[in-house]
Amino acid sequence: MAGYGRLAGSLSSHLRVEERVKILTGAGKGNGEIAIAHSAYLRLQNFSGRTVLPDGRIVPVPADAQFQRRTSKSRKTFVTTVAFPAVQPGAILDYQYEVTFGSPFLLEPWYFSEEVPVLRSEVAYRTPGNWTYQIWNRSPLGVTIHQEKRKTSEGYEVHAWAENLPAVPDDPYGPPYADLASQMLLLPGRSSGIAGTEGWMYSWRSTSRLVSQLYLPVIRLDDGLTRTVRKVAGAGDLRRKAEALYNFVRDEIRTEPGDGVLVDIGQTTLKKVLAERRGTAIEKALLLQNMLREAGIGSLMIWAVDPGRVTLDDTLPSPGWFDTALVMIELDFERTFLDPAAQGLAFGQIRPQYEGTAARVFETSEGIVLPETPFGENLRRAEVDLALDAQGRLAGTGTLRLAGLRAAEWLHGKSDPAKTAKDWTDWLAERWREYRISNVQVAEVPEERKVTVTWAMAQREEEALGDEATATPGAPLGPADQPFVEAERKTDVIFDYPFRDEVELHLRWPEGWKLERSPAAVSLEKPCGTLSETLEPDPGGHALVVRRRLDVTRRRIAPADYEALRALLGEAVKSGAQPVTLARR
Repeated sequence: MAGYGRLAGSLSSHLRVEERVKILTGAGKGNGEIAIAHSAYLRLQNFSGRTVLPDGRIVPVPADAQFQRRTSKSRKTFVTTVAFPAVQPGAILDYQYEVTFGSPFLLEPWYFSEEVPVLRSEVAYRTPGNWTYQIWNRSPLGVTIHQEKRKTSEGYEVHAWAENLPAVPDDPYGPPYADLASQMLLLPGRSSGIAGTEGWMYSWRSTSRLVSQLYLPVIRLDDGLTRTVRKVAGAGDLRRKAEALYNFVRDEIRTEPGDGVLVDIGQTTLKKVLAERRGTAIEKALLLQNMLREAGIGSLMIWAVDPGRVTLDDTLPSPGWFDTALVMIELDFERTFLDPAAQGLAFGQIRPQYEGTAARVFETSEGIVLPETPFGENLRRAEVDLALDAQGRLAGTGTLRLAGLRAAEWLHGKSDPAKTAKDWTDWLAERWREYRISNVQVAEVPEERKVTVTWAMAQREEEALGDEATATPGAPLGPADQPFVEAERKTDVIFDYPFRDEVELHLRWPEGWKLERSPAAVSLEKPCGTLSETLEPDPGGHALVVRRRLDVTRRRIAPADYEALRALLGEAVKSGAQPVTLARR
């Protein structure tokens, strides 16, 4: 790192990887293909590989087994895929390659763990003597990471290793790989030289100062930006100007893949982003921030991280944690967060995966938590009204109301109304296969994250028994399957968001019919949520109202509450499958 063992003052770094994988069974043959990401910035060199067969024969990886695919023309990024020959149980895949890059910063950790068990993994960091580094590691599964440090004539060496690592578990609704894998990273803190001491990433404030130097060449303003701001913002009040500028950056600038909150120095400027109508999340955030400034609206940059990728450890002041950038403004003394990288988000909305997550204010280095929609507002509420006719056939209407993040899953910007109606028709038909679904109407209010769906339904003639009829009170939101079948769990359960599901069934029947069977009332409260089901029979004996509600009040549930969650969802599955049965007298 940072030119260790080379000319003094060099900032280039060099990574050499050697890996050996043994195929134990036929199921392991899927590991016979590897993919290596690289770019003009991270240069892949000197790949070599071989398959060592069980009888000792060696089959080299031929040159034509390497296939390079461009992943982004504008950003010059690639993936090289290598297919090993003669992969079979008992074979060993042996390969090595080098990556060089012109930076002292390697912001990606070394992962000791893999998706398969690892006998031994080790890493050696070599750093120059005039640099200091923060050593960071994460090992949540109890793996011991051993370390040795020594001084050399050229600087310092840190050698770390771990042995007998279990495969990283892939639990349903589990933490991401990066939260569970044993890993290690060296983050540059300071360097000293003839000009004195240079601060790099020894604190969040120093990290922000360093990255601000990367942003400066990108955000150089020109008359073209000013003219665009005047044209787009118009002459309204500050809120209308902010909304117009946000809508412009969100809709008119295509979002490109990028490297988190870092920019490609020398390759991009806001002028170029505006001219080419495309930019990464950070470039779009920088563009919006500078357009707002030109319109007289102050703002702050927010670095955010998707917890589905990794959970932020605030003790390591690295920009490598973050994968997107938001812009925060204050209107009427209230913070408003803008997320210009995602299509279909209204002014003041952020993508669901970032709600309630830890983030950083770039300019002030302040740690904040992004706003989160309360579980009761992430609502699915179905109201179904069914009537039984004299021939024993059910028919009626339904209304489904989605709100909050439940609605966000179905709102995708400027969608085709006909396609939207068909999607909902298919969704309803899948849940009520014994009914014909018709006259589906959909009303969307993206600004409020609301969706309302109405429909008509009639039992198929071949499904009507004539002397008996059944209705499922949980439909169309249930009955569901129990996603947690394992009796024990060592990792957290992580839902996309907390939520509330409600179903209200109104059932009516004529003279000559009676209520044969109905589900039992339920009232269950657990630390992670509640389930209730109530029944209100009509005093006249010809109608019944069944109300069900399931609340999952927490997004993240620790292993200590896993059994409570299993019990809650298990009871929801059980009660949701109990039908209402009507029979002729």
